[in-house]
Amino acid sequence: MEDDWEEYEADTSVDELWTKLESIRRAVPGRRPIGRKSLTRGLKIAIGLVVIVVAMGVTAAVVLFSHSFSYTAPTQKLTTACSSLTATLGASTIVFACSTNPAMSVATGVSGAVTYSAFSPTPPVSILDIYLIDTAATLSATCGTTSSNGNEPVSLAQGGGSVTISQTAGNLRPNHNYNYCMDFAVLPPTFTTGVTWSQ
Repeated sequence: MEDDWEEYEADTSVDELWTKLESIRRAVPGRRPIGRKSLTRGLKIAIGLVVIVVAMGVTAAVVLFSHSFSYTAPTQKLTTACSSLTATLGASTIVFACSTNPAMSVATGVSGAVTYSAFSPTPPVSILDIYLIDTAATLSATCGTTSSNGNEPVSLAQGGGSVTISQTAGNLRPNHNYNYCMDFAVLPPTFTTGVTWSQ
């Protein structure tokens, strides 16, 4: 009888210990090891940086521009050997030019005017101005400012228009070469535009 009582008392003590252990376990919430959480956060930051770098590379690659000329013989005024232009990014500008030739050349001794279509599609609102820049000029902070006298930029309206060929400042000059230049406030993620010239 006494042996039975001692066994019962032992079982009760064990049950009480299990109950206390269970209550202690419930009172303290489970926690992940600090090392694992830190590693996960670090990986997320590294992945974010890779995505940003890839996005910047794609942005530079997809800024496109195209143009085309039509000619009226025998008084051809504009010539070009390049229909697909390469964009070069500056501090606040994008210059569109060929790798070996200017975007357009004005024939020697000509005068009058040439017309161009609206830029299609219209460049984003972050593009401030569009100019033709004489290749003899050195670009400053913006397309509209150069450091070469006599080689002034020629402003182009986004909606199309006409440009005079003469020796007067601000016009296309005979025997001069030009590239497109755009001033931008904020470079858009991507855009494609083009313009057609006629004479």
